[in-house]
Amino acid sequence: MAIADVLDGLMKTHDDAPEAAASRLRVLATQAVPADQLGRFGWLVNHVIGEKQGRWKDANLLISEAMRPHDALPLPALRSGAVAALVSGDLLRASAIESRLATQHRLRAMEATMVVRMAALSFLVTGPRAQEAALGILGVVQIVAGWNAASQADASLASSLNNAVSSLIELDDKAIASPEVRDAIVEGARAARILWMRAGGWTHHERADYLCALAANRLGLHDEALEAAERGLKIIDENGVEDVDRAFLLLETVRAYRGLGRDNDATRHFSLADKLASAWDDKDTIDWYASKSAALRAPQPQ
Repeated sequence: MAIADVLDGLMKTHDDAPEAAASRLRVLATQAVPADQLGRFGWLVNHVIGEKQGRWKDANLLISEAMRPHDALPLPALRSGAVAALVSGDLLRASAIESRLATQHRLRAMEATMVVRMAALSFLVTGPRAQEAALGILGVVQIVAGWNAASQADASLASSLNNAVSSLIELDDKAIASPEVRDAIVEGARAARILWMRAGGWTHHERADYLCALAANRLGLHDEALEAAERGLKIIDENGVEDVDRAFLLLETVRAYRGLGRDNDATRHFSLADKLASAWDDKDTIDWYASKSAALRAPQPQ
């Protein structure tokens, strides 16, 4: 089986069978992973072996071995290598890869550093250390806010911010009670949106609004959540058909409407979302929708 096909499968199954995924990644590291697949390979190694198993030194060695035959590499591949080195404590290697990142992808030194730091933070969000992660995210956001011009770093930073903010949103209420964590959720989502507006297409734009809606609803900022979700729906209306994203945006309008006491609007939008979902045939997407909508189906307190 081609390495690209193996990685396709691991991207779908790694969370359900992490031990099997880790074993398969260790085998792949001994093979010739093509340069254009090293980004996905490195992300999986960092997520499964580094983040989930806590074996960051192993992750660093595996990615280092896979990178060794290649001189020029895509940005995601270099980013993954630098992240594994940084988090494992191999500062010399991390610094060397950052330098390659800047040279090969026309980044300023600070841009390369922020790309690596933000990607590393996206793997390190946990409940016990949520406040520290939030402070790290806010530090990146503050620096990036001073970049007024588009950069080759924008898409990478936006993607890492999306992952980090999504992880913060999923923490329990105790973890997100910290003002720093709440600020990181809101400001991180807003920063990701600004970056995607510069670097992405219309689907990135509406998905950035979805993240903003998720963030605001999680914190009880229902007016802001509704505004973000409606922005995302408008982007879809103006650009094309994206019924999966539309359904999930509609779920966030349901949460916002309920938070604002507008139950009739919530019921109407829930019906629209369910109608879209009823036409899907992909099991993973159907299951994801079911999990995201389950809490909304529970009896509402009177």
